[in-house]
Amino acid sequence: MNIGDYVKINKLWIRSFIVIAIVINCIVLSSTNINKSLIDILYMDILIIIIQLSIMILGYKRQKKKYEEIIKYIDAEKNMPPKDICEEDFYLKNLLRILESQKKKYDDRDEYYKRAINSVQEDITQWVHDIKVNIAICDLLLECMETEKENTHKLSYQLEQIKFRVNQVLYVTRANHYNQDFVAEEFDISTVIKSAIKDNALFFINKNIRLNTQISEINFVSDKKWFHYIISQILNNSSKYTHNNGEVNIFTKEDECAYYVHIRDNGVGIAKEDINRIFDKGFVGINGRISTKSTGMGLYYVKKIAENLKISIKVKSEKSKYTEFILILYKLSDYYNTGKI
Repeated sequence: MNIGDYVKINKLWIRSFIVIAIVINCIVLSSTNINKSLIDILYMDILIIIIQLSIMILGYKRQKKKYEEIIKYIDAEKNMPPKDICEEDFYLKNLLRILESQKKKYDDRDEYYKRAINSVQEDITQWVHDIKVNIAICDLLLECMETEKENTHKLSYQLEQIKFRVNQVLYVTRANHYNQDFVAEEFDISTVIKSAIKDNALFFINKNIRLNTQISEINFVSDKKWFHYIISQILNNSSKYTHNNGEVNIFTKEDECAYYVHIRDNGVGIAKEDINRIFDKGFVGINGRISTKSTGMGLYYVKKIAENLKISIKVKSEKSKYTEFILILYKLSDYYNTGKI
């Protein structure tokens, strides 16, 4: 800071003192006989106070207007306030220069991380498509092994597991760029549920799990592909934690506010201390630690995608008895009143 900057910062107060000095001198010069009269001194004090207060109020209004402009730009989430707002104020001008420098630094860093993430996503997507070719070849080989039924069944099961995990990786990479991969359309919920059941059919057949369905035809507007992922992931979870010869019940309900999709199994259930954490990233719980197949990521992404689709999920469970997932699909007429349910 130099003398010129200091004068610019304090120019309002310098002007006020100049005005006060001029007023005092004018009074002294024009007065014929002051004689240190109390009234004359009081008169000058009142004049000084009035002038000082007037200039303070004027300065306050100017500064308030300037700062309000800056706050308005911040609240509007704009990048920077215009330079002409800060031009006359030394501190604001330097603050603006610092903010511009920091913004450029963080923009560069943000761009670097975006490129890195996109590169990883492209690599994973390429890997998924490459491995799908190998899966397709295995499917062809299976058709040539129809005579060895037991081995064929085991290989089919393992292939279905690979397919499910590969698709899960693909969905996970897309979930982090959800806004770029969203298509709203009207579809029949029952059709999507049946498709998800078909994708998981071999898992249920392998454990002789019986499926009971009571699904109504419901037309709903959302992203069909992502809704399919949610249903498929929950069904896969049910097949994983339901015992051999168990059963899974899938049914729908409706009221004036929403449609409800219930998926209930009679499997191992969820411990009371785990139920509020099953959607946490990487959380596997007691059941997950017993099963080496659990990663704790499936339900995390189910919850994440459901929130993006504005679908609520409730979970009810009792240890060693049952687990029930309830998807709440709000009707368009009650879309803005979801908190009432």
